[in-house]
Amino acid sequence: MSIALATRAPRLRRGQVAAIVPTLFMIGAFVVPLIGLAMLSLRPTNDLNTPQPGWTFEQYQQVWDTGYLRSSVLDSLWLSIRVTLTCAVVAYPVAWFLVRTSSRWARTAVFAIVLSPLLTSEVVRSFGWRVVMGGQGPVNAALQALQITDDSIPLLRSGWTVFLAIVHVLLPFAIITLTASLGAIDDALLRASANLGASRTRTFFTVVLPLSVPGLTAGLMVVFSLAMGIYVTPLLVGGATMSLAGLQIQNMAMVVFDQPGAAALSFVLLTVTLVACALIALFGSLTSRRRTRG
Repeated sequence: MSIALATRAPRLRRGQVAAIVPTLFMIGAFVVPLIGLAMLSLRPTNDLNTPQPGWTFEQYQQVWDTGYLRSSVLDSLWLSIRVTLTCAVVAYPVAWFLVRTSSRWARTAVFAIVLSPLLTSEVVRSFGWRVVMGGQGPVNAALQALQITDDSIPLLRSGWTVFLAIVHVLLPFAIITLTASLGAIDDALLRASANLGASRTRTFFTVVLPLSVPGLTAGLMVVFSLAMGIYVTPLLVGGATMSLAGLQIQNMAMVVFDQPGAAALSFVLLTVTLVACALIALFGSLTSRRRTRG
């Protein structure tokens, strides 16, 4: 036993040493810049928006008092909620097909389609939406061919087009997390439900859905957090005039050069995102506890 403990101790030490590298990387790449951003958001500014010595909360007061800044956070929140719910609804049947299909070729083809958006940059995908939804794009061409409209419809720079483009960008994250969760469900539970006379719909809501809550929770958190801070897709598809927090942060930092104000708006956005993710995690935890007690 002493020999086993002696050999296990160096392994534990090597594991602890190996964990130091990613920990230091996270501290250097995330924690330190976040602290610097927090300090910048508390700096007062002069008439040229140049940071001055001292500490103040006036930047946060400006975010609250300025109507379009406050609206940008609320609009980002509302858009993220719609995108997250849509991704969850669409991801379930796709993930279920990937798990249950017996055709390896069909699974490979669908999985390739799901992963294809992740193999190209967000800029390329957004420009693809500009081509598809443009005045001379296939959507307008189809509408004119069906004689629904005589002239092209300005589909770009609309909220619905931006919404669809963001769903297209973030949907793979929801599908991947749900596929992993659904794949862990024991087939014996599904057969037992069917043998007891439950329909497929009832089996889904009483067996599949409760057991897939961990994957659903993870997918909701990933999609929501990415949707709250998304910038490239709304800029290229909807334009810089859209009322979203990510666009306002870029405008304040790079156009108005109000970096303390941009930092304050960033922290407001981060706070809202963390609170929402905490609520999603709480929902998943309560649902899992209820299923365990049941």
